[in-house]
Amino acid sequence: MEILGLININNWILSITLLCLSVYLYTRWKHSLFRKYGIPGPTPTPFLGVALQYNRKGLAVTDQEMVKKYGNVVGVYMGLTPLLLVSNPDTIKEIMIKDFSRTPNRPKTFVTRNEMKHSLINTDDDHWRFLRNTLLPTFSSGKMRMMEPLFKAKYQQLLENLNGQVKTGKPIEFKEVFGAYTMDVIASTGFGVDIDSQQNPESEFVKNAKTFFNITFSPILLLILMFPKLDAVLDWFGKSPLNRVGPMSFFRNVAKQAIGFRKGEEQKRKDLLQMMLNAHHDNDVNDDEAEQTYKGDADKWRKRGLSMDEVLGNAILFMLVGYDTTSNALTFASYLLATNPECQEKLIEEIDTVLGKECPNYDNVQKLEYLDRVFCESLRLYPSAARTNRLAESDIDIEGYTIPKGTDISFPIYSIHRDPKYWENPTKFDPDRFSPENKEKRHPYAYLPFGHGPRSCIGMRLAQVEMKFAMSYILQHYRFKTCEETEIPLTISKAGLIKPENGVKLLMEPRS
Repeated sequence: MEILGLININNWILSITLLCLSVYLYTRWKHSLFRKYGIPGPTPTPFLGVALQYNRKGLAVTDQEMVKKYGNVVGVYMGLTPLLLVSNPDTIKEIMIKDFSRTPNRPKTFVTRNEMKHSLINTDDDHWRFLRNTLLPTFSSGKMRMMEPLFKAKYQQLLENLNGQVKTGKPIEFKEVFGAYTMDVIASTGFGVDIDSQQNPESEFVKNAKTFFNITFSPILLLILMFPKLDAVLDWFGKSPLNRVGPMSFFRNVAKQAIGFRKGEEQKRKDLLQMMLNAHHDNDVNDDEAEQTYKGDADKWRKRGLSMDEVLGNAILFMLVGYDTTSNALTFASYLLATNPECQEKLIEEIDTVLGKECPNYDNVQKLEYLDRVFCESLRLYPSAARTNRLAESDIDIEGYTIPKGTDISFPIYSIHRDPKYWENPTKFDPDRFSPENKEKRHPYAYLPFGHGPRSCIGMRLAQVEMKFAMSYILQHYRFKTCEETEIPLTISKAGLIKPENGVKLLMEPRS
């Protein structure tokens, strides 16, 4: 081809040039949303948005830097997808309670396969209200008391495993120890399977669970989070890092077998699985939360129990949200007690006074006020997730900015929990921040480890009981001690879940 008879340009060069220009202009258009509405934020890299920053420093730290630089409302682009970071507790309260009702869509292979599409995380409107209302009694204080024997067996098993490791005199990797404990609790309460994953790491349940949870932060994963449709393409070729078909199938079969065994039993096992099967006959009341009001025909939902798909989907969901988060919380708490021995001694004194030699149970651990403060403060410094999300279901005004329908609204929990506007000396471990008088002075939505509002974590009480049983029982027998192998300060992972990148190694000092 000739241009003005002066320059010869091959057709393919011109085509590539026009294609690149088109892609550039398209990405500029996609990245114009926040500029159009005057929302502050970093200048996005063409096509990638802020991917390079998140890949370099990780989700939690990058969010923290963004909020510090741009303020309470920040517009960022995950690839071409717009995402709004909102950090003002008053605004968060309005969004969580009033304006938004569901979480944004996630990559299909992670949460929307057949096994999960009938769970709380993937339903909306009256179907979600039905599941929430039906499952609420499962997490009542009465149900926690009923499951005490299951918990006791597992925290005693935890201590036996620790006793063996203490005898070696070597540092103990607590991410592994607490991971085994929470795995055993979930297997027992959620699937009716008794395992000792620390002593039997080759069991099929343990191997499938580790495969299920083995998601590492990588450039490919980041691309999937930015462009969810890419996951479907990778999955078709069998290359998706989120593909969990094998483990999902295994856990579905385990749950189905457990349900089948119970049909002929006179004495039903008292665990989460059985409680979900019986939920539609349950008149128990959850004293933490009132039932949701149906928008349509309430009788349509009240007449039926959970379907098999709903039982299986939510059993898998409880494993998904309860394994890594709870084990990480216990791991961080042990690290913080070891590095703050004065707090550990205060906690041990409370445990000795309240429990003495008595084993932990649901009622006596509720009296351990300082233990509750320790976990609250640990979850402030190291919340389970860097963010939580909601989806704008209609155009809405946020702090003077117009936010269009379909925008992902994210609350940077890690950043809020370490913001000096809400927390004095925010990097210091101080459990007394959560004394009744100090809690009264603080905005409740500046603390979000379990979320707030209608879609807060339904299993919060279960997680708290599981953690308190383990920690109080360990401290009845040992103290946590730092050693040369203890990483101080800890390096946290770059992914959305907050966990110690290199684990936590500590020594245990016998108390007797």
